Amino acid sequence: MTGTLSPAVAASIAARVYDIKYADNFKLPLHSGFIKNFKLTHSQIKGISGGLINQLLNRSTGFALTAKGYSPQFQDHHVIAIRGTEFTSASDWLTNFHIGITNGPKNVGVHAGFQKTFRSMRPAFDRYVTEHRPKCIHCVGHSLGGALAQLTAIWASERSIPAKLYTFGAPRVVLSHFSPKAALNVEHHRMVHGADPVPYVPTWPFAHTAGEYQLAMSDSARLNASAHLMENDAPGYINTAGEHQDFNSMAGTFQIMNDESVVLHYENRHQASFSQRWQRRITNALITLLKVTGQYTAILGQASLSVGLTFYDVLARCLNGIAQASIQVGEQLKGILGHILVFVGKAEQKVEALTIKFIRWVLELMINTLYKTAKNAIDKVF
Repeated sequence: MTGTLSPAVAASIAARVYDIKYADNFKLPLHSGFIKNFKLTHSQIKGISGGLINQLLNRSTGFALTAKGYSPQFQDHHVIAIRGTEFTSASDWLTNFHIGITNGPKNVGVHAGFQKTFRSMRPAFDRYVTEHRPKCIHCVGHSLGGALAQLTAIWASERSIPAKLYTFGAPRVVLSHFSPKAALNVEHHRMVHGADPVPYVPTWPFAHTAGEYQLAMSDSARLNASAHLMENDAPGYINTAGEHQDFNSMAGTFQIMNDESVVLHYENRHQASFSQRWQRRITNALITLLKVTGQYTAILGQASLSVGLTFYDVLARCLNGIAQASIQVGEQLKGILGHILVFVGKAEQKVEALTIKFIRWVLELMINTLYKTAKNAIDKVF
């Protein structure tokens, strides 16, 4: 692909950007493919992460490195690579239900925690592009840095600057009712490991805006923290991406986003496992139920108005109401809840009365389990 970073080069940048947290003058060991095409500009971008103490003290640290292309292939192209951050300093980003929604670049509904940190870097980004006038910006990031890289790419698109996006194990950023074209008009290479839990939070109604290259581990593998690491003996994103010189060679691993119609039957609930495959099937089954009962659009509308616990209170009441109105829908909901209980490791718990309280409790179990696993994964990065 002309003018596109290779997976190996993108992975190298995503790994090395962590080294700039406190370094004002940095010399990084980078991939030879990067060195042949780019030079670091040493325009270190600082930002303020989501933690309350950091916000109150205006405590900024190095968040992004920048580079300018000089080879014929990348002449006047620029790289903006953004690091992830510790979970403790991002407590208002991914802590269970404490999720706000705000307008991001292009007025897209996005996760408020990610947008807060992006906003702290945006003036530096504005100055950078005014000075350098890039022909194209390559936005790179791993983990929470991938979320910030996505907002950077949307911002570049908003400024009519062509952007290409490369993310590794990045969480969801955008509300699901914003279409990919509305959210991003960029070439997005989203890379994941099948067992990495971070790409599956925040949970629905947040969604990814592009399909994914699944570099290692099947989607049936149990979600685990080690699968999230950038540099690790196995699998390690720098290893799995480093096996490929271009994205054409990764075509066989690409999975298109597919909101397929799914109905889950209660008697088959023990087939579920704590895996990407079943997280996706459970979400699709819930969306299917809301669509067939005509509630999907109304619930998505609530996502922009209510956040965190409030949204799931609304969802639980909605599910209770439609289950009371139809025996068939009640059985369909029972199947979803039964699969969730097995998914979170509570196979012995039976689904009986479909009360608002019980529905709400089961949904909270699923979300808490996913967030706890994602927290462990992010903690391992530091």
